[in-house]
Amino acid sequence: MQCKAHPIHELIQKTREIFLSIGFDEVENPLFIQEEEVYKQYGKEAPVILDRVFYLGGLPRPDIGLSDEEILKIKEISPYISIDKFKKILRNYREGAIEGDNMIEEMLKNLKINATQAMEILNLFPAFKNIEPVCGRTTLRSHMTAAWFLTLEAEVEKQSELPLKFFSIGLRFRREQKLDATHLRAHYGASCIIVDKNLNIEDGMNVAEKILNDMGFTDIKFTKKKATSNYYEQDKEYEIFSGGIEIADCGMYSRMALKNYNIPNALDVFNIGFGLERILMVRNNISDVRKVLYPQFYEDVSLSDEEIAKSINLISVPETDEGRTLAGKIYENGKIHANEKSPCKFLCFEGNLMNRKIKIYVFEDEENKNLLGPAALNEIYVFDGGIYGIPEDTEKFGEEGKHIKEKGIKANLNFLYAVSNYFAKEIEDRVKKATEWQKEKFILEVKMAKSPSDVNIMVKGRAKRFISNENKRIVLKGPVFIGVEVEIG
Repeated sequence: MQCKAHPIHELIQKTREIFLSIGFDEVENPLFIQEEEVYKQYGKEAPVILDRVFYLGGLPRPDIGLSDEEILKIKEISPYISIDKFKKILRNYREGAIEGDNMIEEMLKNLKINATQAMEILNLFPAFKNIEPVCGRTTLRSHMTAAWFLTLEAEVEKQSELPLKFFSIGLRFRREQKLDATHLRAHYGASCIIVDKNLNIEDGMNVAEKILNDMGFTDIKFTKKKATSNYYEQDKEYEIFSGGIEIADCGMYSRMALKNYNIPNALDVFNIGFGLERILMVRNNISDVRKVLYPQFYEDVSLSDEEIAKSINLISVPETDEGRTLAGKIYENGKIHANEKSPCKFLCFEGNLMNRKIKIYVFEDEENKNLLGPAALNEIYVFDGGIYGIPEDTEKFGEEGKHIKEKGIKANLNFLYAVSNYFAKEIEDRVKKATEWQKEKFILEVKMAKSPSDVNIMVKGRAKRFISNENKRIVLKGPVFIGVEVEIG
């Protein structure tokens, strides 16, 4: 079988070879940038730039003390556990001597308990489960420039020969408000700097043109940017276009920004940044940047209504034959009594499930309603790439509903059937958890459905991507109002 490399990494390798062939040294630039560095580089523009970056956060380590009640519960789980040793583990965890992913291992080793017991003990402490992330002042690199100044400061101090020529290729992260054909939150940039005395913008532009020629671009246009970024010298920033699409940006670093990193005034620094996804878009005539990086999610898919209908499935289904019988009984009784006036309650099953006696009722307590809500019997249809829940009385859905019902593909699935399977699976799970002697009574309900998952329905990935990419609709919602009361004897 012929193996295939991802196009972006093929381009990265080709770009590395070009840089190395023309005398650039490769460096790995920092990925984590302190907020203060952005202010040193951008000055008054920094707050606007920081609006587009991701700040890093983490979970604080809780300081957990043991109450007498908690100690009793721990002893119920493991009577021979050493509380003093457990306290030491908690203290070491709080102080960072134990990493979070080693916590269970430390408990097994020092407390002589098993993994199940360790998890039960940790579950006694809400502090482990209710921790809120705390954000710091460290950001993810949004521009390679943010890291270049740090590298410049380190390299200029120890290098004596000029020019200095470095390149770095890696991810940049931007807090885009939306993801679409031209916006991603993570993308690859190839960037380089040249440091020399008496270096001018024209020298740098010649290098940029040489690199792009080697990449296969001959139609190149440099356009001076009207609003210069603060880390560049005024009027010395250029956007580079090919075929009318911007593929790179270049300019001379600002003296003021360089001064903040102890770069001698006698040195000039030129920078180029290439957007590698943009280069692939131009080269391969791709209109959507998402298809460049994530073809597995954004491939061109064309599905018929019949194929989409086959992609509509239930999320939860009962695991046992008894559970499947339950689902059928809930469905049958719900359908038979759908229009009975409330308050009402109907026994739909009495018998055994996993050797436990159970009773199940369908019910509606609120007065002057029907047993089931108006959307409970909605049938699912696929029409022109969209998925719709259509009531038997299409007048409630208007002319559009009537047209969908006449012309669409029926998926042989309705809301009540899907919800009945969800209820049966939940009842199975509750019976499994109940102890032999434990009696239990509980209610399961589905009220207003706002999305497919609310009625236990999912659309498989390929069909879901097709619907999203083609701007089609999934309209599976409405007042379902189905309830069951369960008694475990």
